[in-house]
Amino acid sequence: MNSFGNGVILPFLVIYLHDVRGFGLGISGLIVSVSAAAQLTAGIVAGPLVDRLGARPVLGGGLVMQAIGIGLFPLVRSPWEAFLLIAIEGAGSAGFWPSQSTLIARLTPPERRHAAYAQQRVTMNLGIGLGGLVGGTIASVSHPSTFTALFVIDALTFLAYVGVLFFIHDPGVAEEERSDRPSTYRAVLRDRLFLGLWSLNFLFVAAGYSLFNLVPAFARDQATSASARSASSSSSTPV
Repeated sequence: MNSFGNGVILPFLVIYLHDVRGFGLGISGLIVSVSAAAQLTAGIVAGPLVDRLGARPVLGGGLVMQAIGIGLFPLVRSPWEAFLLIAIEGAGSAGFWPSQSTLIARLTPPERRHAAYAQQRVTMNLGIGLGGLVGGTIASVSHPSTFTALFVIDALTFLAYVGVLFFIHDPGVAEEERSDRPSTYRAVLRDRLFLGLWSLNFLFVAAGYSLFNLVPAFARDQATSASARSASSSSSTPV
C-alpha cells in the first residue's frame, strides 16, 4: 500500500516541477536528488535512533515526515519551497528503511527471514508498478489539480501505515541474538562480503531509480515535440 502511493507520484515528480510549476529541468532534477542526499545524511543517525528509541517510533516519525513533505508539495511555487519539502521527505525516508527492516527481522523467525524480505521486495515492486499505472491515468499537465490528487494519495498511504503500526508489537532483539559488542561503522567497513553485496545493490538501485524518475519526463517531452512537429508539417502541406 505504501509503495503504491510512492508509485503514484515518483514517476511524475519531475514532470510536475518542470511542466506545472515551470522550473527548469536542471533545477527539477536537482530537487529530486536532494531527497537522496537527505536520506544519506539522515541515515547516519537513523540506525542508532532505532537502537535507542525502538523501531516503531522511528518508523512512525519517518512516515509522518514523509507525509508532510509530500502532502505540502501542491503548495510549491518557488524552487526553495520544493527543496525544503523534499529534504523533509528524504529525512523521513532515512528513518523509514532501517526501522522497517528491523521490524521485519524481529517479527520473523531467523530461518524465514530470507522469505520475508523477498516477499516484501516483490510486493513493494508490485505496488510501485500499480501506482505508476494509476498515476499515469490521473496526471494531466493541463489540469494541475490532478497532481494535487497524486500528492494527497501518497501522503494518505504514509498516514495509513502509521495507523497500521498501532496494531504491531515490536518484540525487541531476541535473547539469542544479543551481543555485548557495540555495533560500529568500522566493523561494517571491514566486512568485505557485505561491502561487495552493498556495492552491487547500489549499482542496481541507482540504475533503476534514475530511469524511474527521468524517463517519464523525457518521454513526455519527446512525445510533445513529435506531436508539434507533426502538426506543423500537416499545416504546411498544401491540400
